[in-house]
Amino acid sequence: MARPKSRAEQILSTNEAFVGTKEAAAILGVSVSTIQKMVEAGKLRAWRTQGGHRRIAEVDVQAANRDGMQAVAGSSHKSLSILVVEDNPVMVKAYAKVAVQWGTAVELSFAADAASALLQIAQRRPNLVVTDLAMEPFDGFHLIRTLRASPELADTRVLVVTGLTDNEIEAKGGLDEWTVCYHKPMSFERFGGYVDARLQDRQHHH
Repeated sequence: MARPKSRAEQILSTNEAFVGTKEAAAILGVSVSTIQKMVEAGKLRAWRTQGGHRRIAEVDVQAANRDGMQAVAGSSHKSLSILVVEDNPVMVKAYAKVAVQWGTAVELSFAADAASALLQIAQRRPNLVVTDLAMEPFDGFHLIRTLRASPELADTRVLVVTGLTDNEIEAKGGLDEWTVCYHKPMSFERFGGYVDARLQDRQHHH
């Protein structure tokens, strides 16, 4: 008599694609702890490798993304919402990794370019936008100027992470007083300190 298949074997036999918890968190724009809660609640199918790493069905993650399950997953409207405009998957993973330390206090989401970023900003009004300046088809300067020209979005806090020098930035028109600029390579420890300061500001104002 054949032994019954384990949960992992059952899932793997379907030939589905899988992602890790960090990748799932990056896709959904939530923390890793929120992903873990979604797995425990049965909202995401998952199994553990022999090394103890959790693997989650990618189709479930994409479905959750479409359904906007950030709210269902436990993200609070009181969370500090951060939109990172970044098309480099290595950087996306780095941001997702550093965001784990804040748990549900920070809601992280991503946009691959300025155009999709503006759509997300109009829909969700993030508390902070983190963006590069050198982007195509239009750059971060265009993104920032579009925000500042909108009465509803003009006071959006922006953190620029750029490889441009101060002189190059000035040559393109410079940045406004609402925009903080970090030069690459950025220290994620410094980024963490900046977000911590924003969280403290929110606590004082609530």
